[in-house]
This record gives sequence, structure tokens and C-alpha cells, in this order.
Amino acid sequence: MHAAQKESVYFSYRGYCPICEAEAVFTSKNEWFRDNLKCETCEGGSRPRARALALILTEMRPNWRDLAIHESSPAPEGISLKLKREASAYVASQYYPDHPFGSTIDGFQNEDLERQTFADHVFDVVVTLDVMEHVYRPDLVFSEVFRTLKPGGLYLCTFPVRKYQVDGWERRFTKSDDGETIHHKEPEIHGNPIDGSGSIVTVDYGYDIHQQIARWAPFDVRVHRFSDRLHGIIGEYTEVFACKKPL
Repeated sequence: MHAAQKESVYFSYRGYCPICEAEAVFTSKNEWFRDNLKCETCEGGSRPRARALALILTEMRPNWRDLAIHESSPAPEGISLKLKREASAYVASQYYPDHPFGSTIDGFQNEDLERQTFADHVFDVVVTLDVMEHVYRPDLVFSEVFRTLKPGGLYLCTFPVRKYQVDGWERRFTKSDDGETIHHKEPEIHGNPIDGSGSIVTVDYGYDIHQQIARWAPFDVRVHRFSDRLHGIIGEYTEVFACKKPL
């Protein structure tokens, strides 16, 4: 590593990556580990939330490679690339609102998560990494995921949880009858793997969101929270929500 590169490293140590399934080096260029503590050997890098999801997926569904998996809005890195490469029945979807839903665009199935075109009971596992904070009707999305899962199926998702927030969820903006957007909070934009302009954050989720999820759809919900140095899962917003559809 060149001297200039060394100076840019804020934090680095060795651990075990649940995506690489091998010893790895985790390195961050600043103190915001959520986006920057990356595995140096993962294809495209991997972030703590992706390693957290990979760890829970392997613990709860060790045979995931043989299962039917739907991932919405995968990024070209880490666990998404691993799922695409190793899962025998993997479907990836993206959201292209100007094209017919259910069609295939650039290798992705075009899906509106609030009104999916998939049949009932087709997936063993559904995965979303930091997608749910960008949907306007999370109640519809959880209901649709529940519908598309087989009995006993598993929905694993990550999204930022505002621990200081009392309510389970709050809209950041609303839409009037004439389509006007009314902002209740300062607009916040996150990265989007298919749109360089990013995606606006629609919803803030609070500490009790797991209870709200179970009201939106009859999942059995568990929240996995981490301070797991070994697997490189440290920093803010590392929760994984495991939503199981009853048999």
C-alpha cells in the first residue's frame, strides 16, 4: 500500500467475512462504518449491513443456495453478487416506473414492490438491503412480500432504524390529491444502483417498527442487532429484520 493510501485509512483489522466465508481485512477511510467499513476481498466490497444479512441468512437458511430467492434492487457488490452467482433459483428485480411491470430490463425483472406481478407462494426467501426506506407504502410492500413467500418462507431486510424515534414509522413527505409533494422533513437522498440521481428517503423507521411490521402482515418478526467485530458488523444501522411466514 502506498504512503498516500495508508494515510487515508481510518480503521483496519482482520476478521472473518460471512460473504467471502474466509478470513478477511475490514478497512474504513472514516468513522462512518455503515457505508465505509468494507471487506477488502469481497467482490465489489461489502458493507456491514450486507455482512449482517449474509450471516443471518446462513444461520437461518443454511441451504439457501438451493432455494428460490427474490432480491429487490441489488447493488453490484457483496452479498448481492454472491446470491446471483451461487443461488440456483435467484430472481433480481429493479424499479423502472416508465416500463411495463413484469417485463425484463437489463437482466432485471421490473417490479413495483407495492404491486408485484409474481404469483402467490413462489419464493423461499426474499431479500432487500436498504430498500424499505424508499417505498411510499411499506404496508403494501410487506403484504406483497408475505403473499409471494411460501409457507415458512423468510423475508430478510435492512433499513436505518432511528432509535430515538418514538413512533414505529413516520413519513418524510406526503402527496396531496393533485400530486404535490409536501415535505415534513428535510429531503434525504441515498444511492440508487440504477439511477445516478439517487432515491429519496420516504419513511423513517423507529425502534418499535418490528411491532408495526407484524400488524401490516402476519409475520413472526425478529430483530437482529449487532456489535460483532469478528464479522465486521459494527457501526450504526446494522439491524437485520427476519420476518418469517408461518407454516
